[in-house]
Amino acid sequence: MNTGLQDAYNLAWKLALVLSGRAKGALLDSYEGERLPVAQRLLSTTDSLFSLIVSGTALAGLFRTYVMPRLLAFAMKIDRIRKTFFRSISQIGIRYRQSSLSETPQGWPEKAPRGGDRFPWLKLKLSVGGAAEDIFNKLDDTKFNLIEIGQPGLSPVPPDLDGLVQTLAIPNDPENQRELGRTHIPQPSFYLLRPDCYVGLCGARLDADQVKRYLSERLGLVSPSR
Repeated sequence: MNTGLQDAYNLAWKLALVLSGRAKGALLDSYEGERLPVAQRLLSTTDSLFSLIVSGTALAGLFRTYVMPRLLAFAMKIDRIRKTFFRSISQIGIRYRQSSLSETPQGWPEKAPRGGDRFPWLKLKLSVGGAAEDIFNKLDDTKFNLIEIGQPGLSPVPPDLDGLVQTLAIPNDPENQRELGRTHIPQPSFYLLRPDCYVGLCGARLDADQVKRYLSERLGLVSPSR
């Protein structure tokens, strides 16, 4: 079910942009490039598990009855394995780093989220002195979300991108710095998230022209006036 939901989400925001005239039809080609490898891995895994489950051999029966339950019980006690299992089942561990829609600058920290990664769950202060909030509750899943982290000032969204890009500014704050450090997000930095919460573009210092170029060249977005 989670795979089907991700399939639908991946296609829906792209289809919406094309049908509204905000993007060229070529954007839809990225759906197959991103989701087909996921489907192939899923089929390969489920086929192997199904073969084991329905196998009538004595060895397979012993493995299902005695070995597998103990192995799973032991594995679920290990935090790292438990988290990996959850990310796999929930599908939030899927990456699109090789996608044509993913862009990461050279020299980007290896552990930091990059183009094609799902943006991590964070609780951050959006104003100085404010309370920490779930960042995902602030994202607009009908738009691109531009997250500015530790930037000197809020850069206005260009008029031709109004209604398409929402901007969230993350101020310098000790609590924010600790939370960002937990997920290895550089400071300062910016992240342009797709409507499905995957990173399309990231970088250090925000440049509005860079964002416009990405949307134009990578996604084929066009100005409403065209």
